[in-house]
Amino acid sequence: MAFKWKQLSLSQMSGLLFNRENLGKLFIRLVLGIILAARGVMFLVGGQSSLTMLGDILSIVGVTLWPLYLGGVIAICHVVCGITVALGTFFKTSTFLFGTFFLLEAASKYHAGNNLIGEVSYLIMLSAIMYGFMFIGSGSYAVQKQ
Repeated sequence: MAFKWKQLSLSQMSGLLFNRENLGKLFIRLVLGIILAARGVMFLVGGQSSLTMLGDILSIVGVTLWPLYLGGVIAICHVVCGITVALGTFFKTSTFLFGTFFLLEAASKYHAGNNLIGEVSYLIMLSAIMYGFMFIGSGSYAVQKQ
């Protein structure tokens, strides 16, 4: 018995391949969530200097008490929020926290004299992506439905 291929028109193939909004959201969520959680793990593994540097980011808003402790809290939040972004649970809360942290980090780097085009613009872009996802939502393929 021979298999017969069904001939599809270009618009039918386009509909099958490219009209998958929720699949696209899932893909971006998984990639971003894994990268952000890995970033948090790298901060935790980096030790005291890495965590203190992370806690010093909050000095831009006047929080200078216990930078090592606050850096540990931020690193753990990175890991937890990265996992929740990937899974789609507490999605809007996690993306809001990431967006706010990336804005604080960008302001801190800019205040320290870093290049606006390089590191600062990258952090502003990440913040915009996170805030955009906060408004868009996690899509249908999430553990927690909206």
